[in-house]
Amino acid sequence: MKKKILTLLVGMSPVIYGYSQQNEGVVWYDQKINMHKRMQDESMKAMIPEFRTNKMQLNIRASESLFKAADQQPNEEQESSDGNGATVRMVIRVPQNETYRNYDTQRSIELRELAGQKFLIEDTLRRMPWKLTGDTKKIQGYDCLKATMTNKVTNQPIVAWFTEAIPVPSGPAGFGGLPGLILEVDVNDGDMIYNMTKIDFKKLGNADLKTPTGGKKITEAEFTKKRDEFMKEMGGQGGIRIIRN
Repeated sequence: MKKKILTLLVGMSPVIYGYSQQNEGVVWYDQKINMHKRMQDESMKAMIPEFRTNKMQLNIRASESLFKAADQQPNEEQESSDGNGATVRMVIRVPQNETYRNYDTQRSIELRELAGQKFLIEDTLRRMPWKLTGDTKKIQGYDCLKATMTNKVTNQPIVAWFTEAIPVPSGPAGFGGLPGLILEVDVNDGDMIYNMTKIDFKKLGNADLKTPTGGKKITEAEFTKKRDEFMKEMGGQGGIRIIRN
């Protein structure tokens, strides 16, 4: 009898070990931004592609996560004519942001770049008012459940798809608080979409989940005010600076 029990435990151990690794590793996302939805000038829309895609990554370890750009992406510059003989040079700035979340300690730290300046926002995690709809679908082979909410500040609808097969309460861009990893997010009906493209389950070091540092310490409300003022100066063009020669 002892021999049979030992054989059973040995046979089960790889399964238990494999499952334990489903909450640690690196998740890659495509961040797809609808640039035209952020513009009111039709002539500008004709100068740039409708969509821009950035490669992002989420390092996860149980209740911790760090979301950032997968690569340091340079600013983009494009030149074209405005139809009146003048040369228009557009500079698209790509901010280098990082978002750290710890759902055990309810701690949030964000490093945000705005107009070439870096700001550090430390806060406690706030509960997101998710509502489960009962809808399901598969994403990259994972069974996912649908959750929705409305951003109270911007009044934008948010749709998220998460999987309970990966027991991590995190997701891209600071979205989280669901009983499983978020694989897809749709912000404001296609304004910005995050799609999971690949997951690599592996052991992470402390450096992989290093909390963001540097930048001027500021509150969320103060940063929002600065961002709104900057967007007003930019004409609501979402980080696109126009230079006419």
